[in-house]
Amino acid sequence: MYRPGNAWAICDSCGYRFYLSELKKDWRGFMVCKKDYEPRHPQDSVKSSNDKIVIDNARPQVTDIFLEPGDVTPEDL
Repeated sequence: MYRPGNAWAICDSCGYRFYLSELKKDWRGFMVCKKDYEPRHPQDSVKSSNDKIVIDNARPQVTDIFLEPGDVTPEDL
């Protein structure tokens, strides 16, 4: 059906043809039909705060000691 001043357009999500007035721009900038439209999730705009991480009773990192064959004998156990 012809609608003066209203062009055909393709939905960026499903690929079907709709009138331009039936499409809606979503939060990503895509022109989509009613079925494919989804609003931006509220959690996308939540700002996090930095946590102050404090380690109680911190100790220096111990260096690894590697044993060679013969370093431990049955008498050592």
